[in-house]
Amino acid sequence: MVRMKVLSGFSKRIPKKTKGLSTFSGVYLPTILQMLGIILFIRLGWITGHVGIFKMSVIIFMSSTILFLTTLSLTTIVTNMKVGSGGSYYIISRSLGMEFGSAIGILLCLAQLTTVAVCISGFALSVHEIWSQLPLGMIEFYSLIGVLLVASLPISFALKAQGSVFIIVLAAILSIFYGGVNAIPESITPLPLSESMTFWAAFALFFPATTGIEAGTAMSGDLKNPSRSIAVGCMGAVLTAYTIYVALTLFLSSKVPSDLLRSHPMIIYHVSKYSPLFVLGVWGATISNAVGGLLTAPRILQSLAKDKILPGLLSKEMGKTAQPIYAILLTIAVVSAITAFIDMDHLLPLVSMICLITYAMLNFVAFFESLLKNPSWRPLFKIHWILALAGTICCLIAMFMINAGVSFIVLFLVGALCFWTTKRKLKGNWDDIRYSLYSFFASTAARKLGLLTQNPRNWRPNILAITEAHLTNTPLIQFANCLNQSKGFLTFATTLTDKECKSESVEEVKHSFEDYFRKKDIPCFSHVTTHHTVTDGTREIIQNYGLGPLTPNTLILTPPHDPKAMPSFCETLYTAYGLGKNVIIFNTKPQRPTSVTHDIDLWWSGLYSTNFELSLALAHIIQTSKKWQNDKIIIKTIVKNEASRIYMTKLFDKYHKVLRFKNLFFKPYINETPDFHAHIADYSHDAALTFIGLRVPSSDEPVQEYADYLSHMIASTKNIPATAYVLAGEKLNFQKIFE
Repeated sequence: MVRMKVLSGFSKRIPKKTKGLSTFSGVYLPTILQMLGIILFIRLGWITGHVGIFKMSVIIFMSSTILFLTTLSLTTIVTNMKVGSGGSYYIISRSLGMEFGSAIGILLCLAQLTTVAVCISGFALSVHEIWSQLPLGMIEFYSLIGVLLVASLPISFALKAQGSVFIIVLAAILSIFYGGVNAIPESITPLPLSESMTFWAAFALFFPATTGIEAGTAMSGDLKNPSRSIAVGCMGAVLTAYTIYVALTLFLSSKVPSDLLRSHPMIIYHVSKYSPLFVLGVWGATISNAVGGLLTAPRILQSLAKDKILPGLLSKEMGKTAQPIYAILLTIAVVSAITAFIDMDHLLPLVSMICLITYAMLNFVAFFESLLKNPSWRPLFKIHWILALAGTICCLIAMFMINAGVSFIVLFLVGALCFWTTKRKLKGNWDDIRYSLYSFFASTAARKLGLLTQNPRNWRPNILAITEAHLTNTPLIQFANCLNQSKGFLTFATTLTDKECKSESVEEVKHSFEDYFRKKDIPCFSHVTTHHTVTDGTREIIQNYGLGPLTPNTLILTPPHDPKAMPSFCETLYTAYGLGKNVIIFNTKPQRPTSVTHDIDLWWSGLYSTNFELSLALAHIIQTSKKWQNDKIIIKTIVKNEASRIYMTKLFDKYHKVLRFKNLFFKPYINETPDFHAHIADYSHDAALTFIGLRVPSSDEPVQEYADYLSHMIASTKNIPATAYVLAGEKLNFQKIFE
């Protein structure tokens, strides 16, 4: 029976066969037509004429290698997951999270729209080559209108027409191979070379010719079997395009002089055996690519809107065919602006950059999944993680070699869009690999950290703050957060007694902790345990909480309200001190007097210098927080006479120069009392926070004796608004922090 239930559960997750596009019509055709487009007919010969056959062959090989590696990565990803609408955006957002997905999705839309503008410009150039008397701007305007009319037809018509366009494009390419230089009119002569083209500039212009896999993946929501179709269709298109580009480059470089190739971008028109067929091929490829962009870009916008990244209006559908009408209108407006104001040769490098960063992301997803080998990673098509890593590195290198400045701009845009999505606190209703990603880096860093020796130069408090289950001790929480400032590890821990467990579960308390700290915007961990008594539970947390080198080094406690509980509290303090942890006993008055300043007082008794140095380090950390920024730290002490006061003042002046602290002051008070702590409250009654060192317990000292000492200390300083009693337990030379 159990086995039947399990099989039934799995059967619900097996995708059912539904009506949709096939591999050939849904992936291969839009992908190969995107590759065999305007660059093939108008820019391939022109670039070859500038850089020569050898460099052009290297460019084609490099571009195809990047695309081939990305296709392998894409194939292994899509054979491991159910791909929904949105193509590359869907894959990246469901793998790396909504933040990266939104950034790539928006940039991909821009790339698609730019591609449409390039196709319209290329179509206009081909028409202008034949009818030069027509203004180029007018041709671009009417070309855009024509493309919009074709795109407004039902999507089934556009996809069916792609088969005919593909045949025309292939016929146009064959017409080039059957032609030759003899067909070039004598009026077409070489022009003087005005400027040379660098290798990477040529790469940037050519690379968009090999970017087409996003055209096939963008239709993923309309495919019958997305995983299989994307894998087979993209791989077939890549191999086909590579063969055609290599063959055509070799043919042109051997048949047409390089000076003619670089002088006339439309020279292939005259080389072609049947010029009208060539024109039809150019028109078919450009219009098909433009229509494809106008079909896929709105769907990416629609997916972004459905995930609430973009306004929901863009996800609305209209008509029997359920077209995203508002997304289409936005697409048309942006394409019109790009076509009108930006030149084609300036658009192509932008497309290259966006595609390269997208491909880098896809390769990274495949690399990381293949490296971790989580149980959920079971692709039907497997590749070694080195191939995916090579694809990631190649994409990034190509970006920076093309234009380092633009690469930084694109990376900045990705980061800015990620930050924008993060600030909006959007959450997707899907699982991604970020948990595995962070776990991998955290475990790697922890292992490396375990091999290093702790030193004062890199010291920070890793805090374990013991609080009550209902989080009513707000001053302690604020104090711990000021000490941490999101730069170390901060954990708030509590113990539920058997009686408390009957009223609320551990999970409920954990959720209340998470909600509380999320609303307060306090980055921290929480730990909840159960025990017969709070004291024993706290002691157990202190002894066992942590992982390897990431165990807390600083414990924050609050003193017990009941004097009878002080011995038990001191046993906990002994345990922490024996484990080499610093202990801070934080005590506040229920109501702070209104006359309190914002100063931080540090008391120096002349004994236990380690306590004082730790207190000084903690005070400095607090002073750098936003709440305490630019406030004063005042070191205070009690001396017996004027001579001692002068001596201590001179000593502080020398010490001050070494410390390099801002707003650090020294105040010695003359008082002959034998009890150092008796008058501390008189001199710190108006301080916002006061640090006082504790006596180090001796190994043979009875717990009750130390409990009496601590009770006396707390009682004598009870009038101070907020007190942090410090006991340094780490075996660390804190003085070196200030060298």
